[in-house]
Amino acid sequence: MSLYSQSADSKWTFGLDLASVKYSDADGAIIGGTFISQTPRFSLAKYMFSGVTFVGSFSTSVGDDQKYTTFDGVARYDFKTSQNNVVPYIFLGGSFIKAASLTPTVDFGAGNTFWFSDKYGLNIQLMYKFSQDKFKSQKSHIMPTIGLVYSFKGRSLNPRLWESVR
Repeated sequence: MSLYSQSADSKWTFGLDLASVKYSDADGAIIGGTFISQTPRFSLAKYMFSGVTFVGSFSTSVGDDQKYTTFDGVARYDFKTSQNNVVPYIFLGGSFIKAASLTPTVDFGAGNTFWFSDKYGLNIQLMYKFSQDKFKSQKSHIMPTIGLVYSFKGRSLNPRLWESVR
């Protein structure tokens, strides 16, 4: 479950995701493993202006030997499609990852939210977290997520094909 796609009328959303962290085989050997489960991942987002949304997220490893907690902040751009039922976006931001030590990363990626009701949507996202080589406790990796988005105020949805054909 994730949090994405607001508009000027519906500014706040909350998301709950299934998430994971995936390192390359070479980096996983240094870190202590190539895969870390990050479920659940919580997000809160606020639509700001002209297709730009600020998102804050938190997740931590649960039931995994590897310790990994991340605080993420990104600015997302939705190509001014936030009123649509399908809302693709790109984003740029940063994270602080607490594993062996606290490490900053630069994050970028893309995603899409499919709104299936005025309050709920399905979000899919792929994030790349770039860690500079000078930080020995963390390596660059990807973080895919899939989840449910909840809009605090009902959205005004465009009619769907199956609703207009009668």
